[in-house]
Amino acid sequence: MNRLIVIPALAAMLALSGCATGNTYAIMGGQAHLDCQGDGSTTVILMAGMGDDSTVWNPFRKTLGPDVRTCAWDYPGIGESTGAAPMTAGVAAASLNATLAAAGIDEPVVLVGHSIAGLTVRLFVGRHPDDVAGVVLFDPTVSSFSWRYHFSQFYPNWDGAVSAREVDRITAWPDIPFEILRHDSDVYRDQQMWDAEVEDAWIEGQADFARLAPAGVVSEIQDAGHYVHLDQPQIAADAVLRVLSEVE
Repeated sequence: MNRLIVIPALAAMLALSGCATGNTYAIMGGQAHLDCQGDGSTTVILMAGMGDDSTVWNPFRKTLGPDVRTCAWDYPGIGESTGAAPMTAGVAAASLNATLAAAGIDEPVVLVGHSIAGLTVRLFVGRHPDDVAGVVLFDPTVSSFSWRYHFSQFYPNWDGAVSAREVDRITAWPDIPFEILRHDSDVYRDQQMWDAEVEDAWIEGQADFARLAPAGVVSEIQDAGHYVHLDQPQIAADAVLRVLSEVE
């Protein structure tokens, strides 16, 4: 019989890492990439915005430190994950669920997402409320933006109309810690990112999103653009650590 022999030092290293870095899993007829690092009793799943792969989280992970177990996920068709366009929130949520199952992550996780990940997270929590312990979102996309404001211009590989219908069916969340950190409106006005009507809708949509969970809160982060976690990494990391302190 062949046996796998692991020397004690290597076994200790593997235990501290939480899971192997850069694992790829066969799911839903494709491959899903999940890069796990660090240690901790609760796994934090990092979900990037449109077009960004899991490596975009590397600076933020350094801010969180090695005592937080993070697993950065590549969306289907992004980075080392495969998948066909167009994407919807439903396809993304199903892919995430299958990835966690394949990786053997069966305890409740904390979901941390940026931008388009807001749609996926809203649907995932609605469909799998017992699998999520808490949520932190950085300037998340909201369903109203999906169909009212030229969604395809910002997210060309996503079906905004279908995604909006999917997430709008989710009208309540479990009572879990939930924080939204949004961009500084003054920064957007100065940079003329979009007009006042879109900005007002973005703010209103995120406030409505936060109300899904009884404890949901929205904070506007000074001097932060759309990439809140890169512009203000310590403030963003503190939000994740707050949520972890409530669930661990």
